[in-house]
Amino acid sequence: MHFDLFTLGVIGAAIGIAISISFTLLGLVLRGLPALRIWATAFWVITAAALTQGLNENGSLLSTVVGGGLIALANALMLMGIAIHLRYPLRWRWPLAVVGLFVACQVDVYLSPPTQTVSALMFGGYSVVWDAWMVWVLLWRSPRDMRSTCSFTALIFIIDALFYLLRSVVVLFPQLLAHSPLDELLTTWNYLFGILSSFLLSTGFTLMLAERLTLDLRRLARTDGLTGLLNRSALIEAGARLVDACRARGQGCSVLMFDLDHFKSINDNWGHAAGDAVLIHFVAVIRSVGLPRGTLFARYGGEEFMLLLPAIEPARAAALAERMRTAVAAAPAVFEGSRIDITTSVGGATAVDANVEQLVNAADVALYRAKHQGRNQVAWNSEA
Repeated sequence: MHFDLFTLGVIGAAIGIAISISFTLLGLVLRGLPALRIWATAFWVITAAALTQGLNENGSLLSTVVGGGLIALANALMLMGIAIHLRYPLRWRWPLAVVGLFVACQVDVYLSPPTQTVSALMFGGYSVVWDAWMVWVLLWRSPRDMRSTCSFTALIFIIDALFYLLRSVVVLFPQLLAHSPLDELLTTWNYLFGILSSFLLSTGFTLMLAERLTLDLRRLARTDGLTGLLNRSALIEAGARLVDACRARGQGCSVLMFDLDHFKSINDNWGHAAGDAVLIHFVAVIRSVGLPRGTLFARYGGEEFMLLLPAIEPARAAALAERMRTAVAAAPAVFEGSRIDITTSVGGATAVDANVEQLVNAADVALYRAKHQGRNQVAWNSEA
């Protein structure tokens, strides 16, 4: 069965409209995913390009410049959507500069039409450049926990690039490949492949969105929303594995538990917004002192924080606790231009043959002792 360019353009436009509508509706529901809106716009642009080129197949201004420019713009939108989704800092000006270069070349093609061979090679080269750019971002700039869906989407762009490379080979060697099975296959599948690619890309982008949502939900379940630290349950879960690993190697682990002194008075006198600012400031001060490698830092609850230090000597852990206590006392928090002096009490414990719950309980006993003895000091539970 043979389809002319107009028929294939209408089919592609119909499928593109369906994909574009589905992505637009998803964007109305999932408002926290900016890449989704960009990809929805990209599919609308591809649909417009398919319709533009399908309505006219004689190399007119509409199909050559407008249609080609829309395809380039859709590629730029897809690339930027991928970069934003993967949180890769790619500036808009670079893809848009390539779009401008492509449109300028298309205008030159319209004003001074080259041979069909040159025109086909130019379009194939543009397509391969976009595909290679997106594959590079997907495979080399994606986080490790998103590699599976990014690899699937990258495979689609790789297949697309191979398709245009094969077309370029056929154009370059017409004496050998003209009217060959490969030539006939590529000619037959030229526009059908574009329709299939759009469908597969929509599937790949949907899988990437689903994976991002899953990862974000997992992270929200494990982190404190205000400070970005591990929450209590995540600390106990990760700490259990860390302590067990150290115990298997005969190494000790230390726990430092911090409590901000008189924190209730800060909320009462300055308001809860000031209290939140103080908590964020406290976390920044602790991090500025320097955390040993492999340390778990968590918000244990309210104004209580905890550090789990693997494979560390008790003397070193105690010295670190004292440096942190001193740093907190020396760095008042600033809220709305006013200074808020803060101090912290610290309880510490170190053990080799203990699980994470026993270490936490031992540090909590030491923290109670530090508060009972006047606050703003470090107490150590030597019986842990």
